Amino acid sequence: MQIIKGIASLVFLFFGWSIAAAQTTTVWIVRHAEKDTAFSTRANPDLNAMGKQRALDLAAYLKNAPIALVYSTDTKRTKQTAAHFTAPIEIYNPRNLADLPTQFLATAKGKTILLVGHSNTVLETIEALGGQRPVKALSDDDYDYIFKVELESNQPTKVQAFQFGQAHRGGTATMR
Repeated sequence: MQIIKGIASLVFLFFGWSIAAAQTTTVWIVRHAEKDTAFSTRANPDLNAMGKQRALDLAAYLKNAPIALVYSTDTKRTKQTAAHFTAPIEIYNPRNLADLPTQFLATAKGKTILLVGHSNTVLETIEALGGQRPVKALSDDDYDYIFKVELESNQPTKVQAFQFGQAHRGGTATMR
């Protein structure tokens, strides 16, 4: 009887470990919302009225996603875009993207993360996570894209592109 219990325990431990090892980490990546482009605020602008609405639209779009952690650059516009989430905000350096996969798997393995970046770092972040660019480029006018990146050990990175809120260009706001 002890041998059977021992074998059952080993089987349970093995399958429990396999399930834990196969956890998917989901990273939602978005560019900050529309910024104030007035000359006086150019260095570190706040969101403008459209951007404030888009930040609300982002929160509504991800309302059913269990966001456990938010990564933001250290700018007003990225932090304001993430402000409607209750998860803790970690500041990351978009010039040091190579460490993100390790950091994500260490701090949020199996969880859902939101990363708020910039038009010139969003696609590069996807590539740093092992994914392929789902769109060729982002311009300074692209604010409605959101990317879902799924990381799982020993599996190819999965990337999907969606759009949310008021359509900015190309596609529709109803893409899911």
